[in-house]
This record gives sequence, C-alpha cells and structure tokens, in this order.
Amino acid sequence: MPQHTMHLSWAAHGDRDHYLWHLPDGNEVRVVDGHHGHQEFMEPEEAFLAALASCHLLSFLTEAAREGLSVASYDDDPQGVLGQNDQAKIYMQTMVLQPLVTFNGEQPDIATIQALHQRAHEKCFIAQSVRSEVRIEPRQ
Repeated sequence: MPQHTMHLSWAAHGDRDHYLWHLPDGNEVRVVDGHHGHQEFMEPEEAFLAALASCHLLSFLTEAAREGLSVASYDDDPQGVLGQNDQAKIYMQTMVLQPLVTFNGEQPDIATIQALHQRAHEKCFIAQSVRSEVRIEPRQ
C-alpha cells in the first residue's frame, strides 16, 4: 500500500494562532485552532470533514463509471457535529454528506443513485477508518 507523507510546522514567532501543512507538491495550507477571525484558515475538523467528503466523491465517481454512468457534476455540503464520548472526550460524532449529483445523458433512478452512494461509502477508506457516524443523504 502507498505511504502518504506531509510535513507539519509550528514555531513560536509571535503569530501563534496558526500552523502550516507543507504538502509534498510544495503547497502549504494554513491551519488554525478556531477561526479567531481568520476565515481564510482551515480548522482541523474542517479538514477531516473535507477528507471524508473527498474520499466519498472519488469512490462515487469510480462506482458510477463502473456502471457506465457519466457524472456531469457533484456538489456536496458536508456537515460535522462534535460531541463527547463516554469518557467526556470531544470527537467528531456525526458527519453528514449531502451530495447532489447530475449525470450526462439520462438521469438514473433514485434507487440506482442510492446504491452507488452505498457502494462508494463501503469503499471509501476514510469512512471505513473512523468511529464517527457517517450518513449519506443525497439531494435531488
């Protein structure tokens, strides 16, 4: 299996409210613990939710292609809810994906779309790696 790497850095230099993810391609993502007025920074919880939604998207595209379906567009408004577990530890309790998919050509029926989402969910390695409740609620 491939190994994925990145570099994370934080330094006390007067600007302590963010740190950097240094991606292998040379790009950087600024990450902050709470926005603190910095809307342009990503929070770790948002990154986690984005990773899950992205994994589902890619799995869905693969499953649709296997069925001979051509996806024209895929939009999602994922939501995450933090909660506390039995040990009073904060965790991502629920993650809800709300994809809206349109297809080139004839639109498949709702049952076919639901089945594609179910297979995509089962094959999404991030969804299979978390304890969070993950719900897929496709929009029409």
